[in-house]
Amino acid sequence: MINLKDGEGWAVTGHHNDVLTYVGPDEPQDQSEIAVGLFGRAKRHRDGTELHVVHVEDKRASANLG
Repeated sequence: MINLKDGEGWAVTGHHNDVLTYVGPDEPQDQSEIAVGLFGRAKRHRDGTELHVVHVEDKRASANLG
């Protein structure tokens, strides 16, 4: 868990250092380090398992295979 210097809330890390999950100060009732960490990891898990794609835009040029 990383305390944000210029903002409110926390950034929760996981297995990969480049993936962070923001937890706002109003989200967990218990703001202890363990509670915030577990909340952030649960939030990241929901994002990965309950993903609902809203929009996909592909601006790559189509390949001319003919």
